[in-house]
Amino acid sequence: METVARIPALGRRRAAEVADAELAALQKVLSALDGPDWDRPTGSAGWSVRDVVAHIAGQYEELARLGTFLRRLRAAKRRYPDRIALDGHNQVQIDELAGRSPAELTAHLARFGPKGLAATRRIPGFVRRLPSTMFFPEPPLPDRRMSYLFDVLTPRDTWMHRLELVRATGQEWHPHPHDADIVAQVVRDLDRHWRGHPFELTLTGPAGGTWTVGTGTAADRTTADAVAAMLHLSGRGGLDLPAGSPLADARVVF
Repeated sequence: METVARIPALGRRRAAEVADAELAALQKVLSALDGPDWDRPTGSAGWSVRDVVAHIAGQYEELARLGTFLRRLRAAKRRYPDRIALDGHNQVQIDELAGRSPAELTAHLARFGPKGLAATRRIPGFVRRLPSTMFFPEPPLPDRRMSYLFDVLTPRDTWMHRLELVRATGQEWHPHPHDADIVAQVVRDLDRHWRGHPFELTLTGPAGGTWTVGTGTAADRTTADAVAAMLHLSGRGGLDLPAGSPLADARVVF
């Protein structure tokens, strides 16, 4: 059994490899979409497949173009003053890009995905150490350095949206080796702010593993499918838990 404390943060090299692999996996899913798929609803409330792809394409564009990121952030404050900065910002991405055709959206991502990831690799250390709260004060993150957004949340967000697109359009979920890195980092974040009794968590499937969440001797054991657990921890449902399960109210930022 592995204790969560031994799961290290992803180093810059491995984080870059995971991000590259996840972008490639997403693009395979997009290549299989047909016309009606683009208007299907997804697990992101109120977002269609087209909206999700617009959001993702906008994110990678902003990694490559700092000015675009700052402009959309300002627009979100004016346009959506009642939303938290992150939600308003995401909506501006959709406002600007979701009206494009499927071919234009996939081309936009194909153009800016690699450029955005390349740009993150060139970011100097002092910028990586800046607090992300200067842009997104909410929601609270387990690590508030910009490096966490680049190394952990960007591939995690893309991974979850890839899963949403697969589920929304009836595609088959194809596991990839880098999925295990993403799942392990989710479990790491779960543990970092765990205040309940320690428990043994076993996630099954290709990306799974067994960990102790919390400090001390595990008092309970919980077993779940890794993909279903990620959906649950993101707040998207998908996991049938027994009464009193330590995971019942657990959430991790995606």
